[in-house]
Amino acid sequence: MKEFFGSRGLPVRACVGLALLAIVSGGALAAGPVPPPHWSGLPIWGQEAAEKGYILPLPFGVGITAYAAEQPVDIHDLQLARRGNDPVSVTNFLQIDRVDTKQQNVSLKLDVLVLPFFNVYALLGYTTGSTKGKIQVPDDPILGIIQPQILNLDASFQGPTYGVGMTFQGGGKVHEWRDLTAFAVVDVNRTQTKLSFDNEALIAHTKPIATVLSARFGMGGIAGPSSRVGFWIGAMYQKIQQRVAGGVSDTELEFAVTQSPAKPWNTLIGGVGEIGRNVVIVVEGGLGARKSILASAVYRF
Repeated sequence: MKEFFGSRGLPVRACVGLALLAIVSGGALAAGPVPPPHWSGLPIWGQEAAEKGYILPLPFGVGITAYAAEQPVDIHDLQLARRGNDPVSVTNFLQIDRVDTKQQNVSLKLDVLVLPFFNVYALLGYTTGSTKGKIQVPDDPILGIIQPQILNLDASFQGPTYGVGMTFQGGGKVHEWRDLTAFAVVDVNRTQTKLSFDNEALIAHTKPIATVLSARFGMGGIAGPSSRVGFWIGAMYQKIQQRVAGGVSDTELEFAVTQSPAKPWNTLIGGVGEIGRNVVIVVEGGLGARKSILASAVYRF
């Protein structure tokens, strides 16, 4: 029989928008009679696909994903102020060294296979993180705000993340050896995180929006009597713009930073293991300027 790889998609990289991913290959592990339709009637055209020899994953998935990443960011605007005063943009006056952002996210994801090649999902999670860097104040005082010095930017943030996404996937058997199957997955999602900060003097309510596009290409096959494994390589693009507020240690200086990823693209390498038709375990790493690690467990029914 042919093999059709489904997908769990990518929970996003929220406040900073994080993307979380889990790919679910088709569940059945061997040739056999055509299975009866699922009680839900999903996916649409699923029975027709099964009669043509495609093996589809079970239509519903519930998953928990943990994700961590760090990356350099570009500063588009920096506002400074003494505590209690209105902030002033000083980007044109300062030399800004490397600024790094770290994020951690845990999320619950619910997905539905609507069509044999099309999956939709919603997610709800919680994100924490920090932004760290240095700015150099020139020899002349800036607008009377602060004296020349090197300032450390250090802001921590956290908040709930929610969003939706969709996944297109497909594949087919390429060799009889262990039912070797090639697959491709394209995913897009959009999330928002309601952030709060250790210091909220400049920004009380921050809700950065993240849009994540990714593509993965891989191979999978039978690993045992009731298990499959798969491996892939891919790429991810993140479009995120966020504002972060904080304070400088031992001073009255407060700041607000508008930033976005310095390198929106990175490389993905991952693997998936399936136990029967119901349990899926995923691990994926991100390489490049944005380094990440993801682990996910999914139950399909």
